[in-house]
Amino acid sequence: MGIYDRDYYRDDERPRRKSGDLIPAGWSVSAILIAANVLCYFANAASGGALFAKMALFGPYVEYPLQWYRCLTYGFAHDPSGLTHLLFNMLALFFFGPPIERRLGRGEFALFYLAAVLVGGVVWSVGNVGANASCLGASGAISAVVLLFAFYYPRAQVLIFGIIPTPAWLAGALFVVYDALGARSGLGNIAHDVHLAGAAFALVYYLAGVNFSELAVGKGRNRKSLKRWLEKRERASKDDASGPSTVPFKSSETAKKAAEEIAFEKLEAEVDRLLLKISESGEESLTEVERETLRRASREYQKRQK
Repeated sequence: MGIYDRDYYRDDERPRRKSGDLIPAGWSVSAILIAANVLCYFANAASGGALFAKMALFGPYVEYPLQWYRCLTYGFAHDPSGLTHLLFNMLALFFFGPPIERRLGRGEFALFYLAAVLVGGVVWSVGNVGANASCLGASGAISAVVLLFAFYYPRAQVLIFGIIPTPAWLAGALFVVYDALGARSGLGNIAHDVHLAGAAFALVYYLAGVNFSELAVGKGRNRKSLKRWLEKRERASKDDASGPSTVPFKSSETAKKAAEEIAFEKLEAEVDRLLLKISESGEESLTEVERETLRRASREYQKRQK
């Protein structure tokens, strides 16, 4: 069986939306998020402010579990007194979101963004239990996106204020310093703690090599691969123990075959992961190392068919 015979890479080279997929093939998550924020803004205006009253974080509500959904919805609500808050956040998402989305894949980028919103909401809530304060806006998630961009593309040129060319790593550092000073002073009407939470989340995500998609999708498959690996190793051990001692190198040959099967099992598991990534995010989302893995797997499959 070749790698293109897998059931989620047939018929058409273009990835298709499978039943249960949240994101249709070809859609940009960044565009979807921008559209959702803009739609919520105007829906709130049409409701006379009632929508954001249900979405924003409020200190007095933090103690009530039924209100904890706000730790996610606040990220889609923006200052209703003007368009500036919404405009700056969505412009940042428009410029920095697509490169990260292409690098991570659409599904992983969506999970990263929503997780950053959630982390920011939880951090703010913990620090404002019972306080007469409110919080709304996507700034925490935007901070995470901008910082992750700086980690992945540190030498990319970023225009501060739209005119000052600055390396992404320096722009990210200045961004963090600004929020750290703002959080220390406690002045202004900006949730600097939420910004810093988003930046910290991006740092942990980058350094730890987190991949939410693999954790969610690959868990069962990886467990099965591990089980097969253990079963093959146990059978190889039994063969070695029961084989006649008069047959020279039997143990070495058996061990070699077992090692080859183990390597093949691991290769199959990696191929499954990469083809699922293609089906969700397109072939352009693969790194050169991942492409070489698929080529090596194809050669291995062809060799086994002979």
